[in-house]
Amino acid sequence: MNLLLKLFRDLVGPAAVMAAGTMGAGAIASFLLAGAWFRYDLLWVLLILLPLFVVSADSASRIGALNPEQGMMSLVRERINGGLAWLIVLLIVPVHFLVSMGQISVMSSAFTSLVGLGDGSAGDGASLSLSASVVLCVALSAGVLWLVFSHGYERMQRVMTGLMLLMFLCFLVVALRGLSEWQAILAGFVPSLPADLPVPGSEAPRVATTSIIAMMGAAIAPAALLGLPYMCADAGGGREALASALRQSVLNLGVIFGAYAFFVVVAGGFALYSLPDNASFADVGQAANVFRGAVPQAVSFLGPMIFSLGLFTAALTTLVVAAQVTIYFSLDMLGLEWRFTEDNRVYSVALTVFVLAAAVLAPFWDFPALLKVILLMGVNVVVIPVVYVCVIVLVNSESVMGEFRAEWWRNALLALGLAISIGLAIDKAPGYYRLLTG
Repeated sequence: MNLLLKLFRDLVGPAAVMAAGTMGAGAIASFLLAGAWFRYDLLWVLLILLPLFVVSADSASRIGALNPEQGMMSLVRERINGGLAWLIVLLIVPVHFLVSMGQISVMSSAFTSLVGLGDGSAGDGASLSLSASVVLCVALSAGVLWLVFSHGYERMQRVMTGLMLLMFLCFLVVALRGLSEWQAILAGFVPSLPADLPVPGSEAPRVATTSIIAMMGAAIAPAALLGLPYMCADAGGGREALASALRQSVLNLGVIFGAYAFFVVVAGGFALYSLPDNASFADVGQAANVFRGAVPQAVSFLGPMIFSLGLFTAALTTLVVAAQVTIYFSLDMLGLEWRFTEDNRVYSVALTVFVLAAAVLAPFWDFPALLKVILLMGVNVVVIPVVYVCVIVLVNSESVMGEFRAEWWRNALLALGLAISIGLAIDKAPGYYRLLTG
């Protein structure tokens, strides 16, 4: 028991909060559908993704740890360009608001499934009346606000770490039977590009490179690179925090998130790939209906329930992180106190208004809940290259980092992240254009 408590204490910190937020519905969709479409053939992507995720997040954390009195947006404005800082804020704030609406919709759909009012598919919240949907979304969001404010920042970090572990366990349970196919799983770590998968009734096949970019984009998010400096500063920055920040990044973003991504891909590959209509799956809601095959027959009814619980938790943690970091850098850009403390009423009021407004508006959006999340998370790729450039400039600035400027290997991985983010934007741009012109 003491060992487990020590492990939990080692996990608790800004990296755990960010890992919990990253393990959201968008990430589940990317990893699960990669398994559903290509079985285990894309597991090798994780071997590239995880070091990149850890180093990128740790680099952002170091900026906050060494500059605890100054916010990330202030650093971008003063050390790089004020217009660029405003561009980032003006793009991310409305996107994060829409993302928060999507996460609340996912929470509502998953909750109705857990209490027996739906089957877990996207849009189940629509089976409720509009007024009931609004009440449910507001009630769930009020619970999220209580979670954030009830016992301060330290308590919030511990709760988010617990929720991260709960998500991990949920998808571990769903994926356990798939581990019996260990030979095929091991083969999936050998880099290869599976053939395109035809989709019945559609001329556009499932393309492996698109799934690879989606998997990469699930972990490389502007919320992590912009939010971690604030979280590290709130947790208590300083040079002494650098070693612990790196250790937490490796544990949370490398080990926990990596195992989580692995289990989601395996769950999709085991439960969905063998189905005759596996190419037709387009969102996580459809997949939840067939997860009975992922657990033993005697308790097959638990499969969708466990999946819905994991999905609910994933949406909750992503909502917390998206809302929290939005308020951080919005207040910072306005020159207001941005720290998450009990006496900072501006922060508390801004976060409350942000979350409750998203909750009230969420039921009026007529897209399926999970489709909203996938589309809106995709919009973030426009900002990611700009954020990567900011991080690279700041971690190489002597006035910002002092003697702790980035090493050559760190710069190499950050440059790789920038290249991937540009590839992600190029890949998504045609789809955005079709949406805008269609």
